[in-house]
Amino acid sequence: MKNIAYQTDQLALYFSQNRVTWAQFYDSERLVIERLGLGPRHRILDIGCGCGGLGLALRERFDVREYTGVEINRQAAEAARRLNPQAHILCGDMLDLSASELRGAFFDAVFSLSCVDWNVAFSETLAAAWKHVAPGGHLVSTFRLTAEDGCNDIERSYQYINVEGKMEGERASYVVLNVGDLMNELRGFDPLAVHAYGYWGEPSRTAVTPYKKLCFAAFSVRKRRPGEVGRTSHRLDLPAEILNAAGVPAVH
Repeated sequence: MKNIAYQTDQLALYFSQNRVTWAQFYDSERLVIERLGLGPRHRILDIGCGCGGLGLALRERFDVREYTGVEINRQAAEAARRLNPQAHILCGDMLDLSASELRGAFFDAVFSLSCVDWNVAFSETLAAAWKHVAPGGHLVSTFRLTAEDGCNDIERSYQYINVEGKMEGERASYVVLNVGDLMNELRGFDPLAVHAYGYWGEPSRTAVTPYKKLCFAAFSVRKRRPGEVGRTSHRLDLPAEILNAAGVPAVH
């Protein structure tokens, strides 16, 4: 299954003005990223980079200099090259790029913020992101969570890509994950540590979805270095209902 190559100009319009400074990112994202200890020597891969704003924000906050962005939408990728000329921007589906331009490449932190859960090939894209995390590095991703059954069916759960909030335009998959299912996927990576911060909120106003409320969560998943053994540690600052369904304690 391939992800949808969105053709709309709405992504470039939005991301050229939003999420380009550190203050414009969500509190949950900033809290998780602050714990990574990023600096000038760290290599960053940003999947679903929009207009490359995360690269600008990480340079502003942590003096990060080596930033590679992946964006499936042509207009947004072109805007990213103009907005962030110091970045290396690749245009295409991560599933294709992982086997071509990014083959054999590893990064200290791989990001997928408000991206992986917009893709119909969710599990494949998540696995592709993890493959490019260097040993000792982190995957940082955001997810929409529920304690109920999840939904990855674009016919039942989708979002219109429209900066004016209109219920029109191209439709993106609005993937909602059962938190237990997500934890099982992450467990399959055998990470050293999983940290998360999340809170309840209403679905996007341009979303059509069977859910009335969702837990919006940012996760940091650390890959083991060779020789690092032991149980995966968890630090999950999530609503009680979500924690109970996750199947792991908040801290252990």
